[in-house]
Amino acid sequence: MKYAIAASMLALGLAACGGGGGGKSALMEKCVADGESKETCTCQIDAMEEALGSDNLNKLAKLAAADDEAGAEKLMIEIMMDKPESAMKMGMAMMACGS
Repeated sequence: MKYAIAASMLALGLAACGGGGGGKSALMEKCVADGESKETCTCQIDAMEEALGSDNLNKLAKLAAADDEAGAEKLMIEIMMDKPESAMKMGMAMMACGS
């Protein structure tokens, strides 16, 4: 999903998709709409959730649903500043998902 991927890429020098309820569905919609496979999107969303936690994933999902790229970039920068190890873990896991 290039929306969340773009926010991550911009913030981390990387890039940022699950299905099923809650915030994951908004991220999945954006990811698939950007041309990624459902498998890649699922892998990426799961990597985001594992690295960033459900709260941050849900925040990103709300921003994605609102098409608020600036807000997503700001949140990713805040996460990088506060928890750089989590941001790096997410980026590495997402790169392993492919696109």
